[in-house]
Amino acid sequence: MVSIEVSGGRTPHDALRDVLDWGRVVVATLARGIVATLLGLALWAAAPAVIGWHPTTVMTGSMEPRLAPGDVVVSRPVAQAEIRLGQILLADDPDQPGHLRMHRFVKAGPDGTLVTKGDANPQRDSTGIDRAAVHGVAFLRIPSIGAPIVWLRDGEWHRVVLLALAITAALFLCTIDGSLRRLASSSSDGDDGDGPAADDGLEAHPTSAPSGAADGRSGRHLLPRRALRRRVRRVRRLRRAGGAAAVVLVAGGLGVLLPAQAVAAPFAKTTVNPTSSFATLTVPQATTLACTANGDGSVNIGFAYGGPTATSFSVMSGTTVLATGTTTPVKVVGSGILSLGQVYTVTVRVNFVGNWTSTSTATARIQTALVGTNLSCA
Repeated sequence: MVSIEVSGGRTPHDALRDVLDWGRVVVATLARGIVATLLGLALWAAAPAVIGWHPTTVMTGSMEPRLAPGDVVVSRPVAQAEIRLGQILLADDPDQPGHLRMHRFVKAGPDGTLVTKGDANPQRDSTGIDRAAVHGVAFLRIPSIGAPIVWLRDGEWHRVVLLALAITAALFLCTIDGSLRRLASSSSDGDDGDGPAADDGLEAHPTSAPSGAADGRSGRHLLPRRALRRRVRRVRRLRRAGGAAAVVLVAGGLGVLLPAQAVAAPFAKTTVNPTSSFATLTVPQATTLACTANGDGSVNIGFAYGGPTATSFSVMSGTTVLATGTTTPVKVVGSGILSLGQVYTVTVRVNFVGNWTSTSTATARIQTALVGTNLSCA
């Protein structure tokens, strides 16, 4: 039998292997770019602390949309005389000792204090800041890099776990083109050297010289394949250990330089200071409404109320205020607001500081006369 060697083009298998190899290179390059970007942002956020600047993690939304929770803001030190209106200041929070406030300077207060306000807050901060309490002025914003700190504070462990898994996957993808890079490095070494190239850096080519014998052409000693493989595996382990050590050192360094937290609670959140606690007020309703007729053509609407001291109480017919008083009962007299000869169901609205109100679900009924303005109980 005669075998004939046929020389042709690349087979489909070779083309598919090339596509897969290029895919590995692209994915690994993208993964390394992502990891490098994250490390770069982390270094940007933490490294300024070395020169005395103040990296700070934004923990609340009081400065949105300019600053969002999870952003890291680097503040540069500033002299007291250089503080200007409109600057975002990092200062000790007088309402929460041990915390930092990062709000905008909007007005000069009494005794040289600084009145601040969160961009997202409806009102200015109730307590001014001393100029001596200012640590710096916001200079650089690194978006979202401190989000894991916010997640840890809020107990969102599932997000932390997902982030850790994503970083682990990215680190793994960084290595999927390792064999290709080793092959390229080995081929380069074989082309530049004076001896035969090693196959993928793993094993020596067959030789007629005995194991450990000197090669007369090059003067080198050839190692057995098994010994060469052991050496390559040892080098790989050292490289991996070195990479892991570098990651640990970088993570440890970032942990030491971890940005402080700027906590400026929005108005909807409960805050605590050393002397009192502030929370959203719930105004209770008036109950047990009763109508009592007076001899002068008016009626009294009595009720029970056991809540905090109210500003006033209003007798309401729908959205119309019939009478207002500061105690129970409230006297209602006839007026042109009500139609003659009609029965009206009334409620009592509790009025408390500003626009905080509470309208009763309990009702009473009053009746107007056919002629005149006299009222009676229905």
